[in-house]
Amino acid sequence: MEKHNQNNLTVVKHNHLNQASYKLSLDERRLILSAIALVNPREKMPDEITIHASDYGHQWGVDETNSYRQLKEARKNLYDRNIRLRKDDGEVEDMRWVYNSKYKDGEGYIKLKFSPDIKPYLSDLQSHFTSYHLTEVKSFKSSHAIRLYELLMQYKKNGWYAESVSNLKAMFGVESSYPAWYEFQRRVIKPAVKEINQETNYTVKYETKRTGRKISHVLFNYVLNRQADMFK
Repeated sequence: MEKHNQNNLTVVKHNHLNQASYKLSLDERRLILSAIALVNPREKMPDEITIHASDYGHQWGVDETNSYRQLKEARKNLYDRNIRLRKDDGEVEDMRWVYNSKYKDGEGYIKLKFSPDIKPYLSDLQSHFTSYHLTEVKSFKSSHAIRLYELLMQYKKNGWYAESVSNLKAMFGVESSYPAWYEFQRRVIKPAVKEINQETNYTVKYETKRTGRKISHVLFNYVLNRQADMFK
């Protein structure tokens, strides 16, 4: 069995998947990212992914007892999670992350099989993908912070990312939870930006744009503070 360097795991997703609409808890998001990081994006998708509790604990700074409990709980809920993709031609596609999952108490692992529909967005990738090291989001305690970080990384060469409020809500899976901009900003955007600024070498700022009297777009500007790399 191939042994992966736990400190050099990379998350790679096609940009369509990176900007898809879905909602995940923190543990569910950690699980799916740990699984994606075990996929070689330039090769065929493996039939099954095994995530060991010991590796998961190392990746996310969780003790071994809690890591297996979190894996089991996240595995159970992940089976029912939906993803909605909006393609360049306007077509909307719904799919699931996984179609099969297993565990065995006392063995300290779970196994996942990615849905066939999602495989083209995780494997055999040649271009139009977003990547970042799993260690970059290890310290995040918010699922929203990880989600925003992923979106920013898609445009890290530009140093800015602009998006409509409606699309952002969909990407975070909170359209019905925070219909008003004030609540969306207070509950999602502000805390996510604060955590990214605290836990990474990026400094992120954002501003809003109005269409009429309504706040319709958000512009994120961010810069990598390279001098701080040695401390991360």
